[in-house]
Amino acid sequence: MTTKARDSGYAGTLVHWRDFLSCWNREAKQTRQGRADLGPALIVKDPDNPDVSLSSRIQARERALGVELPRSYVHFLAAAHPEGTWSGLARSTGFLSVDAIDTVGRLDPEGARIAQAHALDTDDEMYFVYGVNQDDATMRSRYLADAIVVGKYGDSLYEQIVLFPQVRTSDGEMEAALLGWAGTFRAPSFAELMRQLSY
Repeated sequence: MTTKARDSGYAGTLVHWRDFLSCWNREAKQTRQGRADLGPALIVKDPDNPDVSLSSRIQARERALGVELPRSYVHFLAAAHPEGTWSGLARSTGFLSVDAIDTVGRLDPEGARIAQAHALDTDDEMYFVYGVNQDDATMRSRYLADAIVVGKYGDSLYEQIVLFPQVRTSDGEMEAALLGWAGTFRAPSFAELMRQLSY
C-alpha cells in the first residue's frame, strides 16, 4: 500500500452529500426532460430516509474485503442508498449496493486477466498527478485485480467506478478512478471523483 503524505482535502459530511446528490438529481431530471436519446442517469433518486442497518452492512463488507472503506464513500452510501447489483448493471449505469461491491478480480475476472496480460506501470512522479495535467494513459495494472468496484458510469462492462485500496492519502481516503477502454481518470478520493463526474 502507498500512503501519500498529502491530505485528500475531504471535509464533507452526510448533510453535504445529501445536498450534493439532490442538486445532481434535480439537474439530471431537467437535462433529460423529453430526451429519449440519453442513457440511464447515474444518480436516479433523491436521498431518502436513513438505513439503520447500513453501519453493520458496511462493517460486514469491510471484513469480507479486508479493507476499511474511505470516509467519503461511506458518507455517500449513507446519503444515496445505492441498490444496484453487478448483473443488473452489466449493460447499464449506476452504483452497487454496499452488499454487492467487490473486487475487479471477482466481478470482472476477464478484465483483470487482460490487464495483467498487458501490464502497465507508471512511476510515482507521473502517477500521482491529478486534475487537468493527469495523463489518462497512466495506470498500474497490478492494482486492478484488487480494485473495489462501486459502480458503472457507462453501458460497457469495463466502464467501472473503482476504489484502489493500494493508494491512500494521509487522512485515509482511497484513490478512486473511472476505468475506460481508452484510458483511466483518477482522483485522490471518491468525493473528488464524484465532483468531477457531476460536471
